[in-house]
Order: sequence, then C-alpha cells, then structure tokens
Amino acid sequence: MSRTEFLQGLKSELEGRVPYSVIQENLRYYDSYIMEEAAKGQTEDEVIESLGGPRIIARTIVDAALDTEDRPDGFDSFESEASYRSGPAGSSQEEREPFRGKKPEVHYVDFGKWYVRLIAGLVVFLVIFLVMTVFFGIMGLAGWILSYIWPVLLVMLAVWMFRGPRR
Repeated sequence: MSRTEFLQGLKSELEGRVPYSVIQENLRYYDSYIMEEAAKGQTEDEVIESLGGPRIIARTIVDAALDTEDRPDGFDSFESEASYRSGPAGSSQEEREPFRGKKPEVHYVDFGKWYVRLIAGLVVFLVIFLVMTVFFGIMGLAGWILSYIWPVLLVMLAVWMFRGPRR
C-alpha cells in the first residue's frame, strides 16, 4: 500500500465520524511521519505496514476524539470538506457561522483559593437560610391563622353534629 492510498483510506474512514480539523491534523501527522521514517532508510511500505491498517488507526483516532473535551455535543455533524465549506443551500455565511472571529467567553471559577471557597460557602449558606426562612415563615403563618380559627371550627363542628348534615 502506498502512502497516498494509506492517507486516502484513513481520510475515508474518519469522514463523518470526527471533526474535519481532526481529520486534517491526523493526515498531516501521518504524512510527515511516513516521510520522516522513509528518510531514515525504511521504505514507505515497511513504515505503513508497521503502523497497521488505516481502519485500525481511524478507530483509535475516533475513540480519542470522543474522550476529549472537544467532544461533539450533538449539534455538529461531521461531514467532508466540500459540504463543510459549502454549507446548507440558501444560507448566508453569517447564518452558518454566527460566531466566526469571536472568541467564546467562558469563565471558570478556581476553587483552589481560600477566599473563593469562603464566598461559595457563604452563598450556599445564604440560599439555604433563605429557603428555610420562607418555609418556616409559611408554616408559622399557617400556625398563627389556625390558632385563631380553631375555636370557630370547633363551634361549626358542634353545630353540624347537632343539626345533622343538610340535604
């Protein structure tokens, strides 16, 4: 198997299973690896034979791509370069790539610092305190209302017992 056949087989095994950028990165890596090993004295066929088949390597790449944080979240479909560049018919460049050129703003909180842990603990305490205050406030209000209404309910029960249920 020649280097081009190996790379073409690897590309066809990876298309639709991993992002296009991962395919390109791995094609460049294996192309340069085969050329470097061939420059050291091995033939291309020996180098490719030592690597194994493109199907085995593709399986490893797919498994590694799914185990990383760049894992697809179900919104991306991994297609070939042609469909990646062309996009859906009738859509503008802005519709297909609304965040192109914009870096997503993600903020991570480092809980390794003592003051961050203190603030987080205080926030959790405050939330629990507020929930309990509202809960016991409602229960207290219900108890207060029942303390004034129970004599009225007792009188109504006595009237109902002596007069009997109305029909």
